Amino acid sequence: MPAQSAVVPWTRSCESFEAGFMRIVTHPEAEQELAAAAWWYEAQQLGLGDAFLDEFEVTLRRIAEVPTQWRVIRGDNRKLNFHRFPYAIVYSVEGEVLVVKAVMHLHRRPFYWQSRKLPE
Repeated sequence: MPAQSAVVPWTRSCESFEAGFMRIVTHPEAEQELAAAAWWYEAQQLGLGDAFLDEFEVTLRRIAEVPTQWRVIRGDNRKLNFHRFPYAIVYSVEGEVLVVKAVMHLHRRPFYWQSRKLPE
């Protein structure tokens, strides 16, 4: 695995991503999950980490376009699976804000994220 540094050319954050009228806020642990998965895929094959991040962005845009369309999984939480990778974005909608709670691997520990709250 490559050494992780503070700045990597293919690392992107979803903190500043906005689509349409929705503001998107990401739980810090979801940001860590996104970065860890991208690092892992990049270590497997050059460029695959970038492809993972591209898929994340496409999935997030699909959510932001019609946030209430996707599957409800617990309480007011919803998820949308990536097409190419075994991951999903877990989120909730709070007014005009889309809250990304987890970037979840589909074959590991379901519902580990359910107690996550955004820091005040």
